Amino acid sequence: MLKIIVPFLTLLLIEMNKTETQKGVSINTVTITFDAEEDIRRGSKIILTCSASILKHTTERIQIVYLFYKGQDKGVLLEKVTSDALESQYIIQSARVSHSGYYHCVVEAGTEKKKSESTFITVTGNVTSPLLTIQPMDVIVGDSIELHCASDEIPPLTFIFFKFNGPKAQRLKDVRSNEKFAVHQLKVAANTGKNYSCQVQASGINYSRHSKIVQITVQDPFSDPVLEIEPSDTIFEGDSLTIRCMVNFTPLFLGVQPQMMIVKDAIPITTIYNTTTAVFTTTAALNDTGEYECIAKWKEAMKMTKRKVIVKVPVSEPTLKSKRTGDNVLEGDTLDLSCAVLKGSYPITYKFYKVTTDAALYQKSLNATEAVYSITSVNSEHHGTYSCEASNTVNQRNQTKRSQYVTITVKVPVSNPTIKGNSLKDVHKTGEVVTLLCHSTTGTLPITYSLFLNKRFIYSASKSNTEPAAFKVLINETNDGGEYKCKAENEIPNLFKYSEGMNFTVKDTSWWKYIIISVSLAILVAAAILSLCLIRLCKNKDISQVDESDGTHQGEPLQHIQGSRKGSMEIIYSKVGKMIHPSSIFLGADADRNHEGDYTNIMQPEGNGANTDRNHEGDYTYITLPEGKAYIFTGSDSESDCDGDYTNVSSKRKAANTDSDSCSDENDAIQYTQIDLTALQSGNMPQPLGHTVYASIALDKIQQGSP
Repeated sequence: MLKIIVPFLTLLLIEMNKTETQKGVSINTVTITFDAEEDIRRGSKIILTCSASILKHTTERIQIVYLFYKGQDKGVLLEKVTSDALESQYIIQSARVSHSGYYHCVVEAGTEKKKSESTFITVTGNVTSPLLTIQPMDVIVGDSIELHCASDEIPPLTFIFFKFNGPKAQRLKDVRSNEKFAVHQLKVAANTGKNYSCQVQASGINYSRHSKIVQITVQDPFSDPVLEIEPSDTIFEGDSLTIRCMVNFTPLFLGVQPQMMIVKDAIPITTIYNTTTAVFTTTAALNDTGEYECIAKWKEAMKMTKRKVIVKVPVSEPTLKSKRTGDNVLEGDTLDLSCAVLKGSYPITYKFYKVTTDAALYQKSLNATEAVYSITSVNSEHHGTYSCEASNTVNQRNQTKRSQYVTITVKVPVSNPTIKGNSLKDVHKTGEVVTLLCHSTTGTLPITYSLFLNKRFIYSASKSNTEPAAFKVLINETNDGGEYKCKAENEIPNLFKYSEGMNFTVKDTSWWKYIIISVSLAILVAAAILSLCLIRLCKNKDISQVDESDGTHQGEPLQHIQGSRKGSMEIIYSKVGKMIHPSSIFLGADADRNHEGDYTNIMQPEGNGANTDRNHEGDYTYITLPEGKAYIFTGSDSESDCDGDYTNVSSKRKAANTDSDSCSDENDAIQYTQIDLTALQSGNMPQPLGHTVYASIALDKIQQGSP
């Protein structure tokens, strides 16, 4: 037991004494210096001295450790020296450029440790070129090789490996090493180069020259793969697409069967083993667009080639339309024709045509499904039928589609019309007929011309040619003078035009009116006698029986419709113009009245006598016409309609009614004359059978001298 305890206590006492001794050491400063020529060249001698200032608290000798480093921080340890002296040296016998750089030293004494400041040494000259070796030198695709680059320069060093493709060097990798060599491994591929070299960077700033180039021998078991695309790498949707991947083996490797793959966008679509050809066939669709790879693989050897396939969509049939509402456009407006397709790969070429020419009016290639042809100011020359074409191209194959035909109608507004008379006179006499010509030089046909007197509408005429409209005006009275204007309009709404005013005055001549009235009365009496004869000749037994059995029809109102037979009566009206009736001729008439229209008629009275029950207001006088005698009824009924249910010759006042020709028109100022020969069948007169016949006399024709 004592044998164990005594040695242990002895060792403990020694360590305690050593610790006490070390505790008596303090390192004040540590410095590093170098002794060399002012210009340190390659091959020079450099002496580095590390000095320490140490305070000892004991008389015993102290062991001091000196460590020399290259670098600023930890750096590379160059040498370690243990001494009891207060300085130590590191000698570089033959300096190289790689000795350039920062140096520092570290001093350790007891438990104390201190680092010096760094000092920089520059050695001029060149860095020694390294030596490159490669193992193995003969390889096949897929083998691995090792590149070994060695240098005589002082670490740390950076080794740079290069591959040469012709005269151009490609930097492969940088390897930093604290040794005098570095190793880089790589796998030989089909595109791996065969010439290599390396370079050394010393002190972080100086580069050596390249090592000698080392060439390896790479044997290919097969050729680079060939990727064939039929019919081409850019095709239309719907075409047949064939992709073929092929390789050829070298003579040394005949009989080797590789793995063949066709890959689209990194996804295999065809894989075949033990063959030299792989084939993929499909009907091209839009999603077949992409990058295709042909891959040939045997053991570690693998080669590939890539090609891109683009599937384009042929253009659909275009649609041509006007961007305006409808196909009508006004002269001077802007016309935009749009040619649009539903689908088609870009670029798409659009062409606009007019059927009158084979040359395109406008052509544009766009990356868009629509093109617009704009005509800024439309005129009549742009009227016509249009179409458009859309096309796209793949490898000089053109896909063209034609649109439907669209007819554009250019509507031309009427120009300001002119109005002029057939006479240059400013004064006209009553009874004259004046012809007024109204004309617009431009405007889409037909053109409707309307005549106005003192802003009052007279009547209208439509022209389907470029001739002026002729308005014949019978001058009846002085009020027919004044300002005449005409209005021109066509199918374009709200774009009518008025002419300038044309004025003339009317000189009243009191005598031609009386002639017209006298002739009219004579014709009326003659017509009544003639009608009586016709009625007796057209007697019909069946009609007579109906008339005798049904007496309710005698009191029904007459239907005044021009040119038709209503209720066994036919009424024909004659326009005689607005007449001023002298009081000496028309009983109870007002010669100065200004009514829209007057008319005179002779009709059958109700009942058998002149004084039978009537639904009309006013008094009347009548003259019967049996055997040459005539009953004339006069009176006024301001509220009666144009339908007559009385027998009289009266001056009727009637407002404008465009629905019945039996009434006068406010604008036309027309007076009608009507004879109802059924009056001859009333009362004391014989009752002929058959339809009621009316006769009319066109007094205006008599005035104008025409039949």
